[in-house]
Amino acid sequence: MDLTTTLSKNWSVLLVRGLIAIIFGVITWFAPNASLSIMLLFFAGYFLFDGMLRTWVAWNSKQHNPYWRWLLAGGVLSIIAGLVTLFAPNVTAILLLYYVAAWAIAIGAVEILIALKLRAEISNEWILIITGAISVLFGLYLIFNPSAGIHTLLWLVATYAVLFGALIVLFSLKLKKMAQQQ
Repeated sequence: MDLTTTLSKNWSVLLVRGLIAIIFGVITWFAPNASLSIMLLFFAGYFLFDGMLRTWVAWNSKQHNPYWRWLLAGGVLSIIAGLVTLFAPNVTAILLLYYVAAWAIAIGAVEILIALKLRAEISNEWILIITGAISVLFGLYLIFNPSAGIHTLLWLVATYAVLFGALIVLFSLKLKKMAQQQ
């Protein structure tokens, strides 16, 4: 069975996936604070669950695994991250914001450097320079406006979710037509 056949037979799964993304995006647009709180609760739950599993694996493998302490350390760190996220969600939100800001600045700087290196090889390298500059400016915006930055990130995530969901819904409907023709 080829990929097209598999996807067209399961078009409804893609439809549901797209609709969930759209609903998530719309809810995030209209209730950003609640959405952030829910996301942070999911992070906390994941970190705690991950930490407990790592700790359990480490403890159960200590007899035959010389690296069990590393597994244990990872488990403890995940549990600590989960507890911090659960009991100090604002700290986690700010740390996440600064992480995204640092990533945007670093990626932007790399894009600018690559564009400068490409000057001798291609024309219109300025497009990549502008892309890099936008990334750097976005990162700086997040650092200097953390409260607005968190809401900006939520708005961007919501917009992405709605656009992604809409495209997945359209794709699923195309697959539905293909399934009906088979």
